[in-house]
Amino acid sequence: MKERNKSIFRILLFASAGILLAQTVLLAVLGNDREMRIVLPVIIFFSGLITGGMIAFFTLNPQYNRNYTFHRRDGRWRWERITYGPDPNGLRYIASGTGALMIALLFAVISSSVLWPQVVNEIVIAIAVVVLLLAFCAIYYIIENKLRNQL
Repeated sequence: MKERNKSIFRILLFASAGILLAQTVLLAVLGNDREMRIVLPVIIFFSGLITGGMIAFFTLNPQYNRNYTFHRRDGRWRWERITYGPDPNGLRYIASGTGALMIALLFAVISSSVLWPQVVNEIVIAIAVVVLLLAFCAIYYIIENKLRNQL
């Protein structure tokens, strides 16, 4: 099961890398002026790469992730550190891969708004961002709750 989830993780990482590479090439080829053809594709590519890499690293290595949340204890709300459950089936690989894919899609929406501003306006960007972030949060929440309940 863990090897299957690692394979899914690799496929999702390759898909997100392909999306980042495609948007970089499109920005470099279809950009209007010099800044759009050189600087912006590099900035967006490395921003997506670093963000996706950080999500993958901190999801797969929960000992470095200092997550705190509100919990109700004795009728009062308190900050408490979340303890991550063990991951024998490799479900965090799926969460990490989908996180990297969602970040790549988010940067693709931003790139398409630069290339085609008449089609991709602020409303489309806002809807896409909300949908992508809600999907990522839902997947992450479901997986972490499943792992926490296995304790």
